[in-house]
Amino acid sequence: MWAEWRLLTGMGVEVHDPRWLAVVPGAELVVGLDDVGECAADGHRVTVLIDLVPENVSSLREMAAEAVGEGARKVRVRPYGVDRVDLVYAAVELNRVAEEDAVEVQFDVTSAALLRSDPSAFVRVDPLVVKADGTVVPICAGLEQYALGSLGTVDELVAGWDPEPVRDLCRVALGRALADTGPLVSWYEHLTRTAALMRTGC
Repeated sequence: MWAEWRLLTGMGVEVHDPRWLAVVPGAELVVGLDDVGECAADGHRVTVLIDLVPENVSSLREMAAEAVGEGARKVRVRPYGVDRVDLVYAAVELNRVAEEDAVEVQFDVTSAALLRSDPSAFVRVDPLVVKADGTVVPICAGLEQYALGSLGTVDELVAGWDPEPVRDLCRVALGRALADTGPLVSWYEHLTRTAALMRTGC
């Protein structure tokens, strides 16, 4: 049922624990640096997720190299609280990682120009993210208030979920992101911060 639904909707799915791969065949396995080696040794195609914060910007290259050495086939970097200068620095470093390590790289930022030119591309509810505990949330971790439910109840997840509040969140976050004048925008960070503000009623 779950795999069939994915084909019908065209939504990508990422799982944060390899046990959910059996439930969601073809999903992207996304794990932290500490889990890369074990998951790769088990034969999985592994995406390592590195949370980029101000304290580890200077060691991004080393963390990515360590992940590739442990068997990661894709390096994904998600910034939190990183200033504009460090976002550009990280983008340059990740370009080096892609070229020198011949590995796929995903930097969870977008350009301010793209936000302005194609805002409708950011008012969406995918991918779906299966957290380690089986909770399914749209787009990225940090949007738990918009969760579909748990993988234990797949039929109810699909039938009972209203994606419109997530699209509303995207619209509000888009407005906030467009006020950011830097060349690169941490879209997922804008989403999660906006969700937190909306939850507290600010």
